Amino acid sequence: MMVPLDPSSKPTSQRRIAEGDTVVVYERHDAMRAVAVRPGAVLQNRFGVFRHDDWIGRPFGCKVHSAASAGGGGKGKGGGFVHLLAPTPELWTLVLSHRTQILYLADISLVVSYLELVPGCLVLESGTGSGSLTTSLARAVAPHGRVCTFDFHDQRAASARY
Repeated sequence: MMVPLDPSSKPTSQRRIAEGDTVVVYERHDAMRAVAVRPGAVLQNRFGVFRHDDWIGRPFGCKVHSAASAGGGGKGKGGGFVHLLAPTPELWTLVLSHRTQILYLADISLVVSYLELVPGCLVLESGTGSGSLTTSLARAVAPHGRVCTFDFHDQRAASARY
């Protein structure tokens, strides 16, 4: 979902948002959230009401205006907007629910570097936690590598699968 494992897949900037995709809704530099795209669903925040149906078929990275601006036309002045970004390990670390103590980007970079991870490596991780490190490990070993991660806490493991 987050890491394209197929080398022939399109770059994120060319991919279109589809039903079931997870997008990072960028409201402003200190306000982002991960949202699963579902037909008929809406996201309501301080910037307006955003219909998921309006997102489907749009490219990742696009700017969308609230449905309420300009009488529902979506392009009127004064209406709010958000950007719909593809989830990368960097963004995922910022938007995920911190169910455990997580590693941040500088620490993750050091771990990946010290482990000398390259595509094709097999990584065994003990303690999935929130999945912050796991997503970066997966990208480092993609497209042919593998990350096997284990967590004894069932609820945290289930949440990290999201």
